[in-house]
Amino acid sequence: MKRRGLLRSGLALAASGPALALAPAVAQAQNWPTRPIRLIVPFPPGGPNDIIARLYGPQLSALLGQPVVIENRAGAGGVVGTDAAVRAAPDGYTLVITNGGSLVISPYVSNNVPYKAPDDFTLLSIVTRVPEALVANPRLGVRTLPELLDLARREPGKLNIGTAGAAGLSHLAAELFKVQTGADVVVVPYRGAAPSVTDLLSGQIQLLFADLPVLMPHIRGGTLTPLAMASTRRSPALPNLPTTGEFGYPNLLAENWYCLVGPAGLPQPVVARLSEAARKASETREVREGLAAQGAEATWTSQEDFAAYVRSEAEKWKTIAERAGVRTD
Repeated sequence: MKRRGLLRSGLALAASGPALALAPAVAQAQNWPTRPIRLIVPFPPGGPNDIIARLYGPQLSALLGQPVVIENRAGAGGVVGTDAAVRAAPDGYTLVITNGGSLVISPYVSNNVPYKAPDDFTLLSIVTRVPEALVANPRLGVRTLPELLDLARREPGKLNIGTAGAAGLSHLAAELFKVQTGADVVVVPYRGAAPSVTDLLSGQIQLLFADLPVLMPHIRGGTLTPLAMASTRRSPALPNLPTTGEFGYPNLLAENWYCLVGPAGLPQPVVARLSEAARKASETREVREGLAAQGAEATWTSQEDFAAYVRSEAEKWKTIAERAGVRTD
């Protein structure tokens, strides 16, 4: 009897071994965070991604009770910094706020992107939406999207539309514009928003799709003419500017977005705290007013909605990129 009792005790201890081994990790996740959190920005200081992270950083720090340290790791259109976060230990101490293009465009226009979304990520929330606007040089003489399309039909192949970055959202938005409207315009890829806006102002190109914050100073100054918002709703920054859907093109949508993500496998207690902190941070006056001043909008999404959106956007832009033959390598 004693032998059988000892045997049963030994089996019970063996069976509980994995659970006992996991106990410290579970307790650690439940106590998270106990030290500073690194928040990677995969672009240089001063740009829109950096501004967004520095608005959210202090709010997340206050809500989580630990410093949130911003680390800029630029390169390859956001891929270098995003990949650094993906490769980090899944403990919640390394996160990234990155643009949607790094997740749903870059992997489909280059063979050198080492990750795929959503599989390699813990998707936490979209934190900022930035509508793309279609603008024209005033000398073109058009003030609405229908006027532009009428001109393009009368002068096929004579109009140029620039992009605020080769093989990025702005580039694919221009290709989507051609597909949706049938307009015969020449797409001219640039290596950033600044040179494309400079050439648009000088008349080297006539049209441009770009993030609204980049365009707002020129729209307000009257040096660029806004034609349409490529979004599902009008922007509070330009409430009188109709959307593409209002002009009869509901699928001509190109909304930039920035999101908070981490490496795959973050413990559920950490995910729950981060999701709730992101929601509360997006509701603070500092974040909302700071983003509104940039022509952007603070937002929050559930993990389920975020994952569905990533899959939808990835399929959409993959199709456009393949159809237009857009590649970076």
